Amino acid sequence: MVKVMSIENQNRDIYPMPFFAILNVRDVNESMKWYQEALGFYHIFSIPGPDNEPLLAHLRWAKHADVLLRRETKVENFPKGKGLTLNFNVTDGSVDEIAERARRFGDRIVSEPKNQPWNARDFSVMDPDGFTLTFTQGPVEKELGMDQVIARSRQPFPSKTPET
Repeated sequence: MVKVMSIENQNRDIYPMPFFAILNVRDVNESMKWYQEALGFYHIFSIPGPDNEPLLAHLRWAKHADVLLRRETKVENFPKGKGLTLNFNVTDGSVDEIAERARRFGDRIVSEPKNQPWNARDFSVMDPDGFTLTFTQGPVEKELGMDQVIARSRQPFPSKTPET
């Protein structure tokens, strides 16, 4: 079962953020719904435009891991986010649970959950507008130090499924 943060545990504070992404999207409502239902982001606030449709939505994955969805002012006829991936650290639940949840909202998985040579497990998913998000968790092997991880990276790395 996928863990979803309860309303009581969600930090909805407004505070200065050292970094956040703004993604221009075709339909703020559609994207907002997808981020919340498919991935478990939660809504902080929305700003409506003159047509009462949202111009901007502020969503949060975790404290200091926020995304703003902004309505496109004109249709962009090029791939969005090409070469850019937004990376989110998973501290509650697992990347496998989030990937399974995302699968229920369509075939948008870019890379299946797998263990990486840098001692983390991750997967990537594409949002409705074509932006790629990666969810990562680690260390997979807590006993490994960074020197060991670097040395091991020179060898073929078997993909291991974490024990549950």
